[in-house]
Amino acid sequence: MLGRRGRTSRGVLAELLPDAEAESAIRGASRRAGRVAAWLAVLASPLLTITGLIVLQPAGAPPMRDGGAPAPSASPEGWAEMYVRSWLSATRGDSAGLEVFYPPGMKSQRAAGTQVPVDTAVVSATSPTAGIWSVVVVADVLVLEPGGKRAASLLCTQVAMAGTGDTYVATSLPSPVACPGTLGAAALAYDEVADPAGPVGQSVAGFLAAYLAGQGQLDRFVSPGASLDLPRPAPFAAVQLAEVRTHEKFEPGQAARPPDGTTVRSLVRASAWDATGQSTPVDYALTLVARAGRWEINRIDPAPLIAGR
Repeated sequence: MLGRRGRTSRGVLAELLPDAEAESAIRGASRRAGRVAAWLAVLASPLLTITGLIVLQPAGAPPMRDGGAPAPSASPEGWAEMYVRSWLSATRGDSAGLEVFYPPGMKSQRAAGTQVPVDTAVVSATSPTAGIWSVVVVADVLVLEPGGKRAASLLCTQVAMAGTGDTYVATSLPSPVACPGTLGAAALAYDEVADPAGPVGQSVAGFLAAYLAGQGQLDRFVSPGASLDLPRPAPFAAVQLAEVRTHEKFEPGQAARPPDGTTVRSLVRASAWDATGQSTPVDYALTLVARAGRWEINRIDPAPLIAGR
């Protein structure tokens, strides 16, 4: 429904992988270029593999026992993620520490750098039997293609783990399985187009500039009592409003003189520019409330309105 805008930049990814000209690879991996660099360093040395796996885990220290050792997890999702990363990273000259997770190990025939796991996430985890876990992990992988280019793809694998809560071990190598399907584009309930330079658009533009780029006072554009904490530090240097759509329909001129308490639900798209001049398109679902003849942002909605719901 909203127009697609923004520019694509090869940036750091192009420097790391100069042959990655395919648009799909750039779109799929550019936001995680730093992680690609980390993995390329890991591939260079067997000794660094386990350290790299730990570094790439989400931020936040695990809970500790009284003796200082990490407390056991109730399920082995994180262990399964690291196992899949190690399995995907193994090469002819480097087992990637696979034996830590799967003692029988594996002799890979892959050349170094032909398959790089960029990121992983747990899709599901079930325990069909006490002490047995089945974890599905999705991996974002850069794979070297026959023509020398690298393409990003998603690979889902099922991992079988046995354990007691204190220790876990993989019972077999990861099994590639089908990834969850993707539905068609959702029909959103914002059928009315508003002028970005109009009363609603002006309030939204001022709010986004203060909220995302630290330009101006946020209080000027927010309803009294609304709880909206600023991202710190500001993630962008400038914001330009591109499109405004509303759920409510306005008669000509009505939006310019709203009675106090009037509510409008809006979906907006903007281009957010960083300090290097690169832009990222962003969407916000917002609820605005009229007060003293102007529109103020009352909240950032948890999700856009879906048509028919």
